[in-house]
Amino acid sequence: MTDDDRLKSLEARLAALEAAPVPPTAMDGGSAGREAVSEWGFLHWTNAGAVFRPTALSLHPAWPLALGLVALALGYLGLGLPQHYYQPLFATLFLLLAYHRGVFRFYPQPWRWPLVVLNLLLFMLLFKLMIGGGLNYPLDWLKVPTLQQVPPADDSWSQKYLPHYQLIWEAVPGISDWYINITKIQTMLLIATLFGGLFRFQPFASLTALALLVISFPSYLAFNWDFVILFLVLGGTAVYLQADIRR
Repeated sequence: MTDDDRLKSLEARLAALEAAPVPPTAMDGGSAGREAVSEWGFLHWTNAGAVFRPTALSLHPAWPLALGLVALALGYLGLGLPQHYYQPLFATLFLLLAYHRGVFRFYPQPWRWPLVVLNLLLFMLLFKLMIGGGLNYPLDWLKVPTLQQVPPADDSWSQKYLPHYQLIWEAVPGISDWYINITKIQTMLLIATLFGGLFRFQPFASLTALALLVISFPSYLAFNWDFVILFLVLGGTAVYLQADIRR
């Protein structure tokens, strides 16, 4: 076969492909060759092996609100209240950024502002988990013995004329009350980790994340993880149900 014959054959194939009708798809409203598959409550359209995911979760706003309230109660039982202003500050900034970028949907009234406030409280507890180390007193065990005179217990002559002393262990001023603000260290490491991930400097981000985990480990032991795990699962579900997944 010569080159001219090959060229003519290729042109004929291209012309046949251009003349062939375009198969309908699930995105343009076509119905031929489509099959609706229901999986875990979500509707997926399949066409020639391709799966088209739904544009949004069509659930009533009461579902994420109810799950979020339960998660909020569990988070309070497992984590307690935020003890530093960094936690509501970071939660507010993160929530504003998420709504500005369209990550969460704005529901119509009267569900809009209750869900916004609920999300803010959930993120406050989440940042309490991440940067809620508080103050640590590493030298509070350092104490020195001192003798203190005990006042007389009655009017007997032994109590009046014989002094009574008591040995008391007291903290050393300026040393035993020295503390480390773990929350500030956690905040600096968290910001460094976020910047490392933003600029795709993975080794730096990995090291700072590891340092954040190590320094936060003692504070993690103080939480009630039976409630914290349930808070993370239900809170994450409530946040996901509000996500705008049309992107």
